[in-house]
Amino acid sequence: MWPAGRPPFSFVYDGKSSETFLASWKRDSQNRDFADRVEYRVQWDDPQTGLRAAALVSAFKDFPAVEWFLRFENAGTKDTPILEKIQALDITLDTPAAQNLVLDQINGDDYSPRSFVPVERPLQPGQNVALAPVGGRPSNGTFPFFNLQQGSRGFFTAIGWTGQWAASVSRNQAGATHLQAGMELTHLSLHPGESIRSPRILLLPWAGDRADAHNQFRRLLLAHYLPKLGGQPVRFAFAAQTYNMWAGGARPIWATEAGQLAAAKINRDLGCDTLWLDAGWFEGDFPNAAGNWFPKPKEFPNGLAPIGRACEKLGLRFLVWYEPERVGENTQIAREHPQFVLPADKAAGQGGLFNLGDPLARRWLADLLIKEITDFHIHTYRNDFNLDPLPCWRQNDPPNRQGMTEIRYVEGLYALWDEMRATFPNMYLDDCASGGRRIDLETVMRSVVQTRSDFVGLNHSDWDQSQTYGLSLYLPVHATIGWEVGAYQCRSSAVAGFCAEWDILDDKFPLQQARRCISEMKENAKYWTGDFYPLTPWTLAPDHWMAWQLHRPDLDQGLILAFRHQESPYSALQVHLRGLTAAHTYQVCFIDEEHRLVAKTMSGRQLAALELNIPARHQSLLVRYAPERKR
Repeated sequence: MWPAGRPPFSFVYDGKSSETFLASWKRDSQNRDFADRVEYRVQWDDPQTGLRAAALVSAFKDFPAVEWFLRFENAGTKDTPILEKIQALDITLDTPAAQNLVLDQINGDDYSPRSFVPVERPLQPGQNVALAPVGGRPSNGTFPFFNLQQGSRGFFTAIGWTGQWAASVSRNQAGATHLQAGMELTHLSLHPGESIRSPRILLLPWAGDRADAHNQFRRLLLAHYLPKLGGQPVRFAFAAQTYNMWAGGARPIWATEAGQLAAAKINRDLGCDTLWLDAGWFEGDFPNAAGNWFPKPKEFPNGLAPIGRACEKLGLRFLVWYEPERVGENTQIAREHPQFVLPADKAAGQGGLFNLGDPLARRWLADLLIKEITDFHIHTYRNDFNLDPLPCWRQNDPPNRQGMTEIRYVEGLYALWDEMRATFPNMYLDDCASGGRRIDLETVMRSVVQTRSDFVGLNHSDWDQSQTYGLSLYLPVHATIGWEVGAYQCRSSAVAGFCAEWDILDDKFPLQQARRCISEMKENAKYWTGDFYPLTPWTLAPDHWMAWQLHRPDLDQGLILAFRHQESPYSALQVHLRGLTAAHTYQVCFIDEEHRLVAKTMSGRQLAALELNIPARHQSLLVRYAPERKR
């Protein structure tokens, strides 16, 4: 078993595969025992060139999972020969040809109906599949978590690299499966004293039921990866803003001190917990003025501090949107610090990518953000990223340093975020990238996904249901934006959190109806840290139902959300629930489209085989259940 057996990685050094020489290098292994894992550092040293390769491994005690990443260091006195084709994961699986092998995955986000759609791809002997995102954002089009299944067993793979990763699954004629994953391009020489790291790899083998296996993967992420505050999973934002630039433009008063102070009070009255100030607060406005990270002087004459302080008095958190990695032309950063910018096109002008791989640039940006977070009383930092960075990285690499700009940038991103989390231990980071295009194992260790996709809008609740269904198979907690007030729409959108793009500054805004929706969504949020069970197949078909169950084993309670689509002729759906104790008695609450509640007492056996009834098309049903309290 790794790390004692054959290393599950490979690389090419000076034109030779590591399989041909690594066993001859000096090897050293150390380990440390912790309550929840054993950590290993396994190191190989090349006596001739001074290259040092190290694997940093964690073997978990409460899950049959192992993760690792690699570090390469030049401990010699001269530049190394070319180090290339670094595959942080390189293993061969015994998958007999007589058995079917299925690549079970979801799409990444690409601003289309296919975002996070579940995909099952059979792999026959002789077939191969190549996976990679688009443009350097790790979940842009392709998602970096997947499951390989053969019969009643398989394993999950998660890749942690906030850049251009690549993976391949190939099956030979005998059936054996070769799995590789790493950076898409590495071809570089290391200078004396220089080191680099690889993507992080997580493997979770499983056997038995696939739905249970997905839930085991969700539990693993919750236990060991997803951020916590005070030892508990991060509590996502419930907020209502009125930015709406894609639906006719925000009200002029919205992006002003007076408008935000008014919005804060309305958010408090709605029962929200966060005031969400998205793009538009900085001089020059979104999208072209990213790089002017100072408030509009006319609209915010006192900066953002009065709004942050008002939120604290109202019991709200203050969330503020930034996009520090994209630099627009003729912005403050482009004018005053052009040396910090990697141009998207060297002939096009000043704008481009803020170079987080430059320690001086990163220090400047960290100081700016830390000062503004402090001065503005910001409680949640939102980091958007509306640029494909790959061209900026690739065109700044010399021929013998291909991949180095990307590596330094990704390492710099982690260093920036880690410093911010250490500086503000009670603050969490919200990662957005044109929606959900920067989700990978490393980002979900540091940040939360509060906007899983920008592909949302009016009259498209089916898209929201589709995204919830698919992404929840792999990521336990996430959230998105909702555009309409109503049970069907909010239940379709709300997950662990919710940002309402509602016109809350309108005098005719339906405050009471919206308050009921917010209250229901907040009550439902706690169930997303439980197990997720699809109750219907995934579908976007207008004549079908979509339904799922969330079950908290620690509480023995949960909920069902069911949606009868607008053309479905069926008023009832028979479902089979999971996780219940047959002998227990449950209090079951059925809550219809108008938030009317009917309570019943049912045994676990009765509840497990439940008929859901929705009398009208394009309506929903919420069912909550909990053990009956003993008097």
